[in-house]
Amino acid sequence: MLKLSANISLLFAELPFLQRFEAAARAGFAAVEAMYPYDQDPAQMAEQLEAHDLEMSVINLPPGDYSAGERGLATLPGRSADFDRALETGLAYASQLRCRRVHLLTGNLGRGMTFEEVHPTLRRNIARAADYYAGHGILVLLEPLTREMLPHYSLTRVEQALELIHDIGAPNLRLQLDLYHTQQEQGNLAALIERHFDDIDYIQIAGVPGRHEPTVGEINYGYLLDLLQARGFAGWIGCEYVPAAGTLDGLAWARERKLLQPRGDRGKYHI
Repeated sequence: MLKLSANISLLFAELPFLQRFEAAARAGFAAVEAMYPYDQDPAQMAEQLEAHDLEMSVINLPPGDYSAGERGLATLPGRSADFDRALETGLAYASQLRCRRVHLLTGNLGRGMTFEEVHPTLRRNIARAADYYAGHGILVLLEPLTREMLPHYSLTRVEQALELIHDIGAPNLRLQLDLYHTQQEQGNLAALIERHFDDIDYIQIAGVPGRHEPTVGEINYGYLLDLLQARGFAGWIGCEYVPAAGTLDGLAWARERKLLQPRGDRGKYHI
């Protein structure tokens, strides 16, 4: 059976952050993921995970100065000290949350720069990150993101990510395939899944356009989920979307596919 993880940065946003763990568990999720949990107390998050028998499936590493538009530091020469601090902070959170995966945002291209020009710096920093986390049993994931959302982002195509993964050759360096982003950059999702299935550790889903439930938009998620089921995909599938209305009502698709095992009375949350 396919396994769903609730992105609690986006789902259950009707509730305070620490209450979203219980809401996710009651809705039937066995795992949660979070984008940038660094404004939260990791000890309190760990308590919620344990109390509700949840796994933290992935977190993003610190992106640098988010408010200034930074989305990772790995492409930026002269920022090695900041990059190292991001690795250390990510490890502190991942360790306390018992999270076995971190998503390394690669960063933006500087003005007038090309991917080829930043490639040496990017490769060096990704290799450093993989080596740093290897001793802790943590996977480092690379995820191509769409220029529709991040016009200056450095890593936009699956082939770019896989070239780095295969060239570096670290066993704990894997692909995070976000179908929302990849549809907008490349399309042909079923063929990409078939071609690169063995490289994919983690998948994220959302409807295109709008980033709402996977039942809305141009992607046939019924077909893709059937494909993943048939291929025996054993990784987590992160529900990284913005509910169009209430979170629970928007999860009807997952309940219909019997991908959730609800626990307890949902009514008290008024979601």
